[in-house]
Amino acid sequence: MYDIMPILRLGQKCSYRTRTALLFCVVILIALVVYSFLPRNHSKDIAFSVEYQLLQYNRTISLPSFLATKRQLCPIVISSTLNEAFADTLANFSRVEERPWKLDTNQGCQAFKKIAGEEPMISQEELEFPLAFSFNIHTGFAQFARLLRAVFRKHNAYCLHIDEKSEATFRNEVKTMAQCMGPNVYVIPKQQSYSINWGDFGTIEAWILCAKHFLQLSSVRWKYMLNGSGQEFPLRTNWELVKALKALNGSNIIESDYPNTGKPRAPRMQLSFNLTWFKGSVYTALRRDMVQFALTNKNATEIVNAIRTHGNARRLQDEIFFPTLAYNPQLNAPGGCLEVNRPTESDPRSMFVGRFAHWYGPCLSKYARHAVCIMGVRNIPNLIRRQEFFVNKFIYDFQPLAYDCLEWWLFTKISHEREFGQTVIDFDPSFYSKLYCSVNHL
Repeated sequence: MYDIMPILRLGQKCSYRTRTALLFCVVILIALVVYSFLPRNHSKDIAFSVEYQLLQYNRTISLPSFLATKRQLCPIVISSTLNEAFADTLANFSRVEERPWKLDTNQGCQAFKKIAGEEPMISQEELEFPLAFSFNIHTGFAQFARLLRAVFRKHNAYCLHIDEKSEATFRNEVKTMAQCMGPNVYVIPKQQSYSINWGDFGTIEAWILCAKHFLQLSSVRWKYMLNGSGQEFPLRTNWELVKALKALNGSNIIESDYPNTGKPRAPRMQLSFNLTWFKGSVYTALRRDMVQFALTNKNATEIVNAIRTHGNARRLQDEIFFPTLAYNPQLNAPGGCLEVNRPTESDPRSMFVGRFAHWYGPCLSKYARHAVCIMGVRNIPNLIRRQEFFVNKFIYDFQPLAYDCLEWWLFTKISHEREFGQTVIDFDPSFYSKLYCSVNHL
C-alpha cells in the first residue's frame, strides 16, 4: 500500500502568489503521483491512445508524453483517495484533437474494433447466451462509436435507430461503422425512422422497430434484449452481463415506482380490461418471450395503441409501457414481477440494475440536463463499484477524463478476461439472483 501523505503535504505547500507558478506546481504534483503509484511497464495503452492537455486559468499546458495518456492518468481518476485530492485539476483536462477513425478502410476498421491490440475474447458461456442490443441515437458519433465498440461481440445482435431529424453526416457515419462491425449490426432505414422528442412515445416506437427486426429477421438466437441511448456507457463486460442475466432466474429488468404513479401520464380512455398504470425507466433487459409478448399479446397491443392514439397530450408516455406490462400479474407477462418494490439505495434487493442515473442533484459535476446529472471526474470512483449494467449520462467533451477513464477501466476488465479466462474476482453474479423480482416472478 502506497503512502500518499508526503505528496499531499507537498500539495499544501503549493501556495505561490502567481497563477503561473501554481499551475506548474499542479503539473509537478500530478507527475509525482504518476511516478509514485504506477507500475513501471510499457504495456499498450488500452484502446486508442489519446493525449490530454491541461486547461487552467485561461491557459493551456501541453503535458509531457509520460503524463499525457490514459494509462498514466486513469489510475489517479479511479482511486478514491487520489481523485479526491486532484479532482479539481483532473476536471480541467481536455483531449488533444482526436484523429478521425478511417472506418471505411479495412485497416482502419480492424484497428477500431480491437481492444488493447486484440479483439475481445468470447467465452463459451457467452457464445451459448447471445444478447440483442438496440440503441436510439441522434448525434455525437465519436461517443456512440466508442459505446458500440465497448458492447460489440460478433455473436450478438445490434439494432440502431437514428432519429429522423439527425443530420445526414451523422447517419452516414453510423452506417459506415455498421458496415465495419459486420452483418449483425442493423441500421433502421431513414424512411422508417421516427422523429423523437424527449419524453414522447417515439422512444417506444423505435424500440418496436428493433424488436421486430430481432425476432423476425435476425439469425442470432438471442436470450435477452437490452436497449439504450448514445450518451451512456456500460459498467459490465459482456461476460459479466451474461452471468448477471442468467442469475435473474428468468425475470426481466424493468424499473417501477409505486402503483398508480403512471396514471397522470396514461391515456384518458377506458381499456377493455383492468390494469394499474406504473411508471419507470424506458431502459430494460427483457427475455426473448417477453419481447414477443410485448409485440403480439392482445392486451399489450391495446396498451400500445391507447398510448399511441390518446396519449399525445401527455408527457413522458415512454416511461409507462414496460412497467405497466411487468407489474400487472393478471396480464401474465413472461417474467413479470409479483411484487412492487420501489428502488431505494438502502435496500440493494430493490435496485434497478438496468441503469444508474443521478436525478435532481446535487450533482458532483455541478452540471445536469433534463434533471439528470452529467457524470464527471468525481463520479468515477463510485461508478466502478456499482452493480448496474450501464450509467447515464455523459457529455462527450465535458470533463473527458471521466468518460475516457471509465472506458479504460472497462477495457482493463476485458483484457483480464482474455488473459485469465474468467471475469474479475470482485464481480459477484449472485447479487442479481437476490433481487426481489428474481425471487418472485411469473
